[in-house]
Amino acid sequence: MQQSLSRRERKKQETRQSLLEAALALFRDQGYEATTIEQITERADVAKGTFFNYFPSKQALLGDLAMWRLEQLSEALTVEEGAPRSPVARIELLLRLWHQQMLADWRLFQQAMASRLSKPPGPHGAKRRLAGLAADLVREAQACGEIRPDVEPELVSDLLFVAYIRRFAVCIRDEGSAPPVEDTEQVIDLLMNGLAGPNWSGT
Repeated sequence: MQQSLSRRERKKQETRQSLLEAALALFRDQGYEATTIEQITERADVAKGTFFNYFPSKQALLGDLAMWRLEQLSEALTVEEGAPRSPVARIELLLRLWHQQMLADWRLFQQAMASRLSKPPGPHGAKRRLAGLAADLVREAQACGEIRPDVEPELVSDLLFVAYIRRFAVCIRDEGSAPPVEDTEQVIDLLMNGLAGPNWSGT
């Protein structure tokens, strides 16, 4: 019975993954607004009604899509997957990978933000997860002396992403293109001037 349940759970995870992958591909190809639930389920090769077993609406899928992308970021930040041992270097890697995601999905990111603003205030799972990833890395950096211990990890996390999102959005608005990925290094360097601990020597 447990084995049967395990197979069923695996099948559910595979179906959800297929729906997310299909939605992301279609959103990239033709835009969020032009994509229908029927197109998503057809691409994922499932019945249209199956969609609602996983997501209450197309708009709700955006949040799950963001969480799925963040899960990919989290996996890439592990030392076992080849990420650097230095926590600050992994913070820089996080920004670089996030930059790549936003570059690929900027319009979708804007749509998700608009969707978020249209809802009553409440917890935002993807935002909390992203901030949590950075804050955890700051704690690691404090523990090994790369970041001074008298700063709040959550504050550092907020500073990182507020500075970088603003830079990204201003470039898109004023220049019509995203900032170069090297901007991540400038964000880190500027913050590290005031955050560096005794063991930080640069990435």
